Amino acid sequence: MRSLARWIGPLAVAAALLLLGGELIALHARALDLGGSTPALGEEAASYAVASRELAERGWPATLFVLPIELARHPRPPWPVATPAPGLVLADAALLRASADASARVELDPGREAERQSRLTRLEPRTRLVSVACALVLGLALAWIAAALLADAAPQTSRLLRALAAVAVGAAFLLDPEAQHLALAASSELPFTLGLVVSLACLARGAASRRPFAFGLLLGVTGSFGVGQPWLVWVLAAGAALADSSPASARRRLRTFALAFAGFALPLLPWWLYQWRALGWPTWDVVRVPLWDGIGGRSWFAMCHVADPPLLPNPARVPLLLGAKLVRNLPGLLLGLTSRLRALWMGSLVVWLVVSRVRALTVAAGAVLIAVALSLVASALGLALHRDLFAARVPLEAAGLVAAWGLAARLAPSGSPAAAVRALCVGLALLAVAWGIFDTARGNRATRSAIGEPALPSIASFEDLSLRLASTLPEGEPVMSNLGATLAWRARRPVIHLALTPADVEACRQRTPFRLLVVAFRDPGRAWPGWAEVVERPREAAAHREWGFLHSRSWETSDGFRIVWIELAPPSEQLAMGRSPRRLGHGLTAGIQSADRADPSGGP
Repeated sequence: MRSLARWIGPLAVAAALLLLGGELIALHARALDLGGSTPALGEEAASYAVASRELAERGWPATLFVLPIELARHPRPPWPVATPAPGLVLADAALLRASADASARVELDPGREAERQSRLTRLEPRTRLVSVACALVLGLALAWIAAALLADAAPQTSRLLRALAAVAVGAAFLLDPEAQHLALAASSELPFTLGLVVSLACLARGAASRRPFAFGLLLGVTGSFGVGQPWLVWVLAAGAALADSSPASARRRLRTFALAFAGFALPLLPWWLYQWRALGWPTWDVVRVPLWDGIGGRSWFAMCHVADPPLLPNPARVPLLLGAKLVRNLPGLLLGLTSRLRALWMGSLVVWLVVSRVRALTVAAGAVLIAVALSLVASALGLALHRDLFAARVPLEAAGLVAAWGLAARLAPSGSPAAAVRALCVGLALLAVAWGIFDTARGNRATRSAIGEPALPSIASFEDLSLRLASTLPEGEPVMSNLGATLAWRARRPVIHLALTPADVEACRQRTPFRLLVVAFRDPGRAWPGWAEVVERPREAAAHREWGFLHSRSWETSDGFRIVWIELAPPSEQLAMGRSPRRLGHGLTAGIQSADRADPSGGP
């Protein structure tokens, strides 16, 4: 009975945090108008979903969506998966494989297209199960870790105070609007952050030094959700070697580091072998493109949407150019990282690093700060997005709050009444939660005010497009469209993202033959600069024979999108086979007309 009573408190805290997290995520979904103004399956989520479905059905990593830049090395679909987060693809594939809907295949004919689209609609919410689950588990993990670390750092604190600390740290994370948004975006940041937080907790509590190989396995699983973070294994494996409090020789520390690194490599080895075989790793791919964004007039978007790899600067000038980019981007990122209460938590962690006498806690605090510094540098050298700092920011804020409590309990003036120390700790907890409530309210208000018209067509519009494609093109023939991965998911066919301009289409076709362009924008003002003329005057697009355009037509969807359907002249290799443009065009036009007869509501 006594042991049961001891578990009632933790279970109540866990239940309260789960309910709070679920309600906050649902509240943010309503603010986003998820499924309405915000597509139920956005571009990022769809790109993972397409690769996961291919893995679940084929048993081998592949994808039906590709950017034009990737055609330079891998022209033929299905294309190899070049994602930096294979762990998310594997997790989603396991969920899809376990689903009866995923294994039920529907033939690609117009008569059953509606049934297949209905099944895809039921599958879409499952693509964010991993990220939502990781957000909730992360709130629980942070709460438990905070209570455990506070017991290690300030054992004189009461159990009630540690329970309050657990609730405050868990609730502060769940009240983070960015965490709520990433949970609904089906991104890899939350699984990666969960693994990083647990790894840092193992470091702080000494488990990393006692079992370095198991610790390395944890790092490997974490790295599978963010292999673009090369600092992970080096910082944490070195931390495991340094955190050993026993009298350790240099050989013992080296052995700890080697075991941790071996454990890290083991779960990632199959993926590295796949990359070597499928991608020719190390090779140029889209993951490295952000490094050159903002250098010499280059932009990440423009580089990714042309078929030729970008011309890189003179190697002798690269260090100077990257240094200038770092200096340019770093101040803004640092300001965002230290704004509001984060400066207080970071300062508390720095002070704790100086005064702590527990080796494992000192090493863990140093690892958090080093991770933050390296994340700042990596983000500044990339696209300079604050989102790139999320994984390092979460343990920084949680560790800083725990450090503030530990400092209040340990460094209070001698003779200070216990009530004063408790009041200070309770005040810090209330401050963190109150700021989280304010941040959530402000974030949801900003989200509602920022929502305009949907960025992607409705499910009904995608169903209509999928029907037309199935009626017009053979199964497996690729198309080019700015609807990208979402169209690849819906139409279940290879999709090349739209080229930067119409003049860049032909270079893509020289690598991957395709006969159809599907361009969808609300109006010419929303179109990419190079495509505004095509969207504004779609019937005149066929006059541009230098672009390879042969026939074009357009119509308005019920949700206000203008669809421009452009038939392209046959590639040179098809002409060499003796197929005339007239016969090829007749076949496509007949298919379009049959689709219009099957569903006349979608016509112009």
